[in-house]
Amino acid sequence: MHMWSWNTQPNSHAQRKFIELIYDRTGKYANWDPPSEIQVGSYGRIDKATGNLSVEGNIYSDKFKHFLIDAGIDPESDEHHPKDCPDESEFTTWSKNVKRVDMNIESHAGVPGIAAASIKGTWQVKKGTTGAVLLMNNPRMKHITPDALGKLASIKLLQTMHLVTKVFYCPAFSLYLSDTSGEKITMALLASAPVVAPVGTLEAKASMRWWSDTQTGLARHGCKTEHCFTPLYELLHVRYPRNRRSSPSPERTGEQL
Repeated sequence: MHMWSWNTQPNSHAQRKFIELIYDRTGKYANWDPPSEIQVGSYGRIDKATGNLSVEGNIYSDKFKHFLIDAGIDPESDEHHPKDCPDESEFTTWSKNVKRVDMNIESHAGVPGIAAASIKGTWQVKKGTTGAVLLMNNPRMKHITPDALGKLASIKLLQTMHLVTKVFYCPAFSLYLSDTSGEKITMALLASAPVVAPVGTLEAKASMRWWSDTQTGLARHGCKTEHCFTPLYELLHVRYPRNRRSSPSPERTGEQL
């Protein structure tokens, strides 16, 4: 198995750069568009220009049931259904050319509630390089069970695909991709005043909001009350073993992009 090689060029797509930088630190794939759900069990191929997964199907769909049965998996069994892990309080990661530095609360005293922010921090990007930061509040991971993964590896169709085995869901995310100016940024998840939803509507309003002082680069933020954003996921690639006596198994993807 070879580690992923992105072969990124200076003019590469911005989202591909972000995905590469986060992958280098976490071994997982960032979703540049977190409101667009990445579903556990999806399979497809990587778009070499953007780094996105081009989904071609899902192992939990009705169309895939006959593959499961042939592989010895009961589609209605608990073994087949994805599992939810307990919520975490937060998930924060940044690329290797970014350093988290002491945050000066006093210099941001004009930002109401920043001292009590549930997630907050200041990051310095190394000048001349591109850096990435990804923050998730209250993330919850959903994953394919290990028993099911072993059997899925025998399905020939999946042996030519990348399979989404884990997905992180969260109610609030913030992602940042710098330029090369060496910017120092501060980001915080602030509590906001409750907003009463209009009569006759079902959607609740988020009680938090993101704040940042970034002046350059690209930034995206989102806040809701439910776990609806998917900023991070894991891809595995099924490969035939060199030793024929061994069983095929999903491995971290090793193709060159």
